[in-house]
Amino acid sequence: MSTKSKKITMHDVAERAGVSYQTVSRVLNNSCNVSQATREKIEKAIADLKYVPNLLAQQLSKHERLLIGLINVTYNLSAPGDVVNRVRYYALRHNYELLITLIEENSLEQMEHAIMRLKAQMVDKLLINVPLGNEVASKLVRDNPDCTLVFLDVDPFCPVLNVCFNPYDGTVASIAHLSDLGHHKVALIPGPENIVSSELRHNSWLDGLKSHGMTSVACVHGDWSSKSGYDAMMKILHETRDFTAVLVGNDQMALGAMSALNVCGLKVPQDISVVGYDNTKDSAYFNPPLTTIDLNRDLQCRVAVDKLIGGQADAVSSVLPTSLIMRHSCARVTHDQYSLSDMAAALHEIARKLEHIPSH
Repeated sequence: MSTKSKKITMHDVAERAGVSYQTVSRVLNNSCNVSQATREKIEKAIADLKYVPNLLAQQLSKHERLLIGLINVTYNLSAPGDVVNRVRYYALRHNYELLITLIEENSLEQMEHAIMRLKAQMVDKLLINVPLGNEVASKLVRDNPDCTLVFLDVDPFCPVLNVCFNPYDGTVASIAHLSDLGHHKVALIPGPENIVSSELRHNSWLDGLKSHGMTSVACVHGDWSSKSGYDAMMKILHETRDFTAVLVGNDQMALGAMSALNVCGLKVPQDISVVGYDNTKDSAYFNPPLTTIDLNRDLQCRVAVDKLIGGQADAVSSVLPTSLIMRHSCARVTHDQYSLSDMAAALHEIARKLEHIPSH
């Protein structure tokens, strides 16, 4: 005998309340053509039977599509999870439900499959929080004229409807801040190569350093994780210690970089200043609290949901500003730091030359 419970239907609710199926339907759809006494009987029957309405069926029966789709990268990083929570909040404020599809890599094939899965569920309004190049993003728009697509992680000047951040605002401010503190030589830990957001941040660093007469003495890419920030910092320290500050592509890698500096006996910010990127919630509670670039994710998600629901009639992209949040992971360069830096550079050069002296 099957142990599976019988699914409760609207007919069961109608029978329990002693009313017609149509009357139950009117109550579920908030019709005013039902007396208060009858409404209360039906609501009690729903509660007693623990009936769960099929919202999708109701929407289809009324020819409504109160659904938003979100294609998101996996949640192993804090920023994608934050986007999910905020998009869901603003979707519900517009009485839309959120359907989420996760992808493992930002390939065209995976993107096409993700869009097809959402379209099969009657979704024609999609937010795409996946780092994509201009060609892929443009192709997705061309191939899906029956959908409104809004992108959250493309070049802000990509010719598709997007709500993205201008990386130059906060990045230039962070470099100006380091310059004001007397830093001239910095190390870089950008995110993955060939990822649009990582490349934009990296390029804005290089432009900012050049404009302030500063030098990048080392660059090791990470994969956004704390471990990769730790490994990158260790690799840089093995190669050179001729720097007084580190620019890091996100806060999670910055946490790893700070840990590596600590392991090597270097204090933040007394010996090395560190600047992160994203202003995740935890960054204010690092030791020391992290100076970082703020991206207003709440504003981004609110504007994106508004554009998505407005449809193609509001097909104007929005470039949002970024800003520097100054905390305690940066400090003014001291004379001792310069001396130690110069000494470390000299020792490194001597060690390099010794490696090439033939043994007898």
